[in-house]
Amino acid sequence: MAMSIADASHLLRRAGFGGTNAQVSALAALDRAVAVDQLLNATGLPEAPPAVFADNTKGDYEYLIGLVQDWMQRMVTTPAPLVEKMTLFWHGHFCSSYLKVGAIPLMYRQLAFYRTNALGDFRTLTQGMATDVAMLIYLDGDSNTKGHPNQNFARELLELFTLGIGNYVEQDVIEGARAWTGYNLSDDGSAFQYRPTRHDTGNKTIFGITKNWDGPTEIDEILLGSKRDAMARFIAGKLWSFFAHPNPPAGVVDALAAEFVAANLSIKALLRALFLRDEFYSATAKQGLVRTPIEWAVTALRSLRLAAADTDLQWHLANQGHEPFNPPNVAGWKQNTYWISTSESASKAAFAWHLLDRTSDKRLLPDFSRQTVAAAVQAAFDAFGIAAPSAVTRSALVAWLDGVRKATDYFGDPNYDLLFLVLMSPDLVAV
Repeated sequence: MAMSIADASHLLRRAGFGGTNAQVSALAALDRAVAVDQLLNATGLPEAPPAVFADNTKGDYEYLIGLVQDWMQRMVTTPAPLVEKMTLFWHGHFCSSYLKVGAIPLMYRQLAFYRTNALGDFRTLTQGMATDVAMLIYLDGDSNTKGHPNQNFARELLELFTLGIGNYVEQDVIEGARAWTGYNLSDDGSAFQYRPTRHDTGNKTIFGITKNWDGPTEIDEILLGSKRDAMARFIAGKLWSFFAHPNPPAGVVDALAAEFVAANLSIKALLRALFLRDEFYSATAKQGLVRTPIEWAVTALRSLRLAAADTDLQWHLANQGHEPFNPPNVAGWKQNTYWISTSESASKAAFAWHLLDRTSDKRLLPDFSRQTVAAAVQAAFDAFGIAAPSAVTRSALVAWLDGVRKATDYFGDPNYDLLFLVLMSPDLVAV
């Protein structure tokens, strides 16, 4: 059975960054399973470092700006938006900050690893994350040695990355830190290096099991052993919250976790199960999330046909608290109401005006002046891929534009201002 326009639009927003009316219509013509597989199996852009990295006269901050712009442009133009959406998820889940890591090329290497494994095997992703150079620096694995164990990575591995509070005890953190001793860096700090003389080879008790644990063995125990089911529920719950809404219905997480385990921890299989569930297309799910500033910016850039490098977006994302490679803490960024506040709206409004100014400079703004009020409002929705605008938003914009056209003392540009209002509407701010 073909999908509805509303369901297809919802899937494109959540499994990517939205779509044009033509893309929504094409997806709506497909059976749900076929549509989901099409998104899951799309091939992304080739991996390539930002062009600015080739210039060795640049400093790390210039590299950072180039990396942010490069990634945002990739989100806008990729033929595989789900890959970038999952890269964004892992960037916030297994996060690091350039403020501590320092070297921006290391942040790119981490991002590229997450992108390569975004839909792949969760074991490969987790084991690789644990010895990623940026992560070793960020959570002090580079200084974790026998006799002086550092608990930062050991704690976050359990609390934030794989299990969640309530599925481990403090001893697991303490002994886990010992298991990860010796997983350090090369002398020049550019690569992971296991240093056996710095590793604690004594017996350790983790999850009630006493033996000579090392770091990778602890991860395998979490993913494949005694903590597998708790881990699967934790990851399934995080992904449901990211793609659908917080607080999933009873039984959904357990069902998704079972699919995850049955598929040998295939991230793609877990996502397929998630996107095929009826609950994902419920009214609760369709109204359950607020776009993050990055997601909103990607939609705006694509709709206005702007290049990321032409918009100074790094400053505006920083002002909104969603600067890539700079999470507020190791827990990453929060969701939903976290992005709704007076200051957040003011920052978004300033960014919206800035984008429209840049678009106006390029003479790309659509002209609604010869259309009826109703047609102009619909065309503005279409410009941003809003396939099912709310009746409240539509009526408010129709009343506003009708009043503007009748006014004799309105000195703004109705085309420009209508686009601004749509950019700031709940229908675009929500996802």
